[in-house]
Amino acid sequence: MVNWLTDQCRSLSDFFRKGKNKYNDDYLALADAHQEWVAARNFFEQVSDPDLVDYAILSLKAAEKRYVYLWKRVREREQAWEEGL
Repeated sequence: MVNWLTDQCRSLSDFFRKGKNKYNDDYLALADAHQEWVAARNFFEQVSDPDLVDYAILSLKAAEKRYVYLWKRVREREQAWEEGL
């Protein structure tokens, strides 16, 4: 799943570079969610205190879900925008 999310992020980065950022707020939220997801993953990989393991897992899952949700929303809007051309 990590590779898939990384590929999708790269795809969206390419989309940004093409200047199709009509929904800039969504893209900013997506970039923020990606950073949050990466930070949660890094925290999970480094946590050593048993009391924090559950917190790290839940944080990682929540960040992943938020990123996937925003990615799907942006993708749907991209498709709607492309169909409207």
